[in-house]
Amino acid sequence: MGKTDEDKMNVDTLCEMWTQKQRNFEMDIRCLLDKSKRLSQQLSKAAVDESKSKTLSQQQYKLDELMIHLTEELQRRHDEASAKKRLQEWHKTLDKMRVKIRVISQTLEKVGLTDKKTIDKLCETEDYTQHHYELLSLELQRCETLRHENLNALVDHLWAEINQWSEMTLQYPTVHKYRKECCTEDLLEVLEKKLADLQRYYNSNIAIFELYAKRVKLWTRMEALEEKAKEPNRYRNRGGQLLGEERERNHISIKLPLIEEQLNQMVQDYVERVNQPFLVYGEEIMTRIASDWEEYRATKDLQAEIRKNATFDNWCASQIKASRSSLISLRKTSSVPQFNQTTVMTLNSARQMPGQKKKQAK
Repeated sequence: MGKTDEDKMNVDTLCEMWTQKQRNFEMDIRCLLDKSKRLSQQLSKAAVDESKSKTLSQQQYKLDELMIHLTEELQRRHDEASAKKRLQEWHKTLDKMRVKIRVISQTLEKVGLTDKKTIDKLCETEDYTQHHYELLSLELQRCETLRHENLNALVDHLWAEINQWSEMTLQYPTVHKYRKECCTEDLLEVLEKKLADLQRYYNSNIAIFELYAKRVKLWTRMEALEEKAKEPNRYRNRGGQLLGEERERNHISIKLPLIEEQLNQMVQDYVERVNQPFLVYGEEIMTRIASDWEEYRATKDLQAEIRKNATFDNWCASQIKASRSSLISLRKTSSVPQFNQTTVMTLNSARQMPGQKKKQAK
């Protein structure tokens, strides 16, 4: 703890001690006043002789003076407390005006209708005089008039911002574009509240959103590498790119589960804190991650089945082709001879030879 913190602690302690003593002092005054009133009643009822009447009169006079003094002190303190309260209320009034001017001016500034430096200078001045109150009133009136005159432009701008923040918070847009005749100050306030809620939700859970964005980036890159691995000419003219892609796949396979485990822990803390699930486009974030993996594995299994069927089909086609080639070769080697007239005559002569031989033998 630094010296400044110690000094502040000492000053705060002394102020608290003074406040406590003032409170105790007021309680002591009230206690003395009550005792004085009871004593005064006792003196007024007391029956004494003439010798003691003068003494009692003097005591009563002193007691009356004490009671007057105590009553005046209490009244003074009451007046001081009332004045302090009225001053605090006055300060709150001016502070509320400053806040309202800032809120309206921030909306107007987005469409170029106010000067941020001028507004900051006016609102940052810690002045609670009547003159400054009048300046704030004039500026507030000016901002409200500008807002009323430019409702359509402001609603359109808020609608675009809400859609942007809905995307940043992983939500579907819940606000649709309105027709110009529907643009009112009440609608503008509703949209401003919706935008503020989205910004507050994002800022309070920014660590989860940033980590989920890293997970989406790695997942997208993993899918891109998977697609590259399917390219038929991936082994041609790639140099060291294949090795780099393999290293990147290994890095993602290690990094992705770690990010998802960290996300799971952060989401559990969020659920315990707010007692409601952390949704990504209407679906619980860890359920969505599990669905991504299920779809990824199903796709891998389907691709493996397709490759398996393609391999079997190729094998069948090669077998059929080989069979056809064998059949053609067989036909060529055992082909039927061509018959012409000479061949027929030769065969007929061969058939007649046995008969002629028999006749010659006789």
